[in-house]
Amino acid sequence: MRIVFFGSHAFARESLDAMLAAGFAPALVVTPPPARRRRRGAEEPTTVHARADEARIPVATPAKVNAPDSLARLREADADLFVVAQYGQILSEQLLSIPRLGTINVHASLLPRHRGATPVAAAILAGDRETGVTIQRTVLRLDAGPILAARRVAIAPEEDAEALTARLALLGGEALVEVVRAFASGRRPEETPQDEALATHCRKLKPEDARVDWARPAAEIARLVRALRPEPGARASLRREPPIDLEIRRAVAVPGQAAPGAVAAVVRDGFDVGAGGDLLRVLELTPAAKRPMSARDFVNGYRLAVGERFA
Repeated sequence: MRIVFFGSHAFARESLDAMLAAGFAPALVVTPPPARRRRRGAEEPTTVHARADEARIPVATPAKVNAPDSLARLREADADLFVVAQYGQILSEQLLSIPRLGTINVHASLLPRHRGATPVAAAILAGDRETGVTIQRTVLRLDAGPILAARRVAIAPEEDAEALTARLALLGGEALVEVVRAFASGRRPEETPQDEALATHCRKLKPEDARVDWARPAAEIARLVRALRPEPGARASLRREPPIDLEIRRAVAVPGQAAPGAVAAVVRDGFDVGAGGDLLRVLELTPAAKRPMSARDFVNGYRLAVGERFA
């Protein structure tokens, strides 16, 4: 069976690795063009591109995957199935009509919950106790296609988006191979329509979403910290002259009360800041242009005092 694989970075690479290990090497890999990570740095290929090169698989890097020249390349691949995992571009009706068996997608949530670009962050922000991965048939409506397979996992109490994404990536690869194997054997996997009444949507995060609102309950802020790690990170500013901008990397909610944004206490493993009705205990952070450090080291190095305020 001839497969074209669409993907970009670490989550997608696990799906590609799983296919290769199972003997389903794609005939072509489609991935975004190399990008500069720094202003004057060399262009770097995507993680999926690098893995495809290792496996000696042909790679296409169209800037616009639905452009006529890209569609022509995809038709030349003569694929039975398209597989998509964390690719990043919307696929057109023309593109979806190319493969004989259609297109399937690896999505990092239990659809129909958390359709959209940021399902892992959305699950943490919502306080979900479980999430998972779904293999779905790709249709023109975003993440709305019927479900071919799903896997569930519990979200650990202090698990951040980076750790959860890594677990889901492995799970997605396993589920993907099961579905691809069914197609290859000639038996179509059962397709279950999604319940539209249960659908929720998550959008791409914006810079302003990363700012800590100290009027929110500490549990919500702690979820924000977990959901935005490693990128873009939960941001806050200590009111000094000049202000000290920092990223909060680890934090938990604790009992107590103080004015929102006020440093209420310095404790053995960090410091407590007033939130909406309780306290946020900051355990690890990164001051702007500095390395990550424990909150206790920040207290000592910056002489943080009770009563200081965060913006």
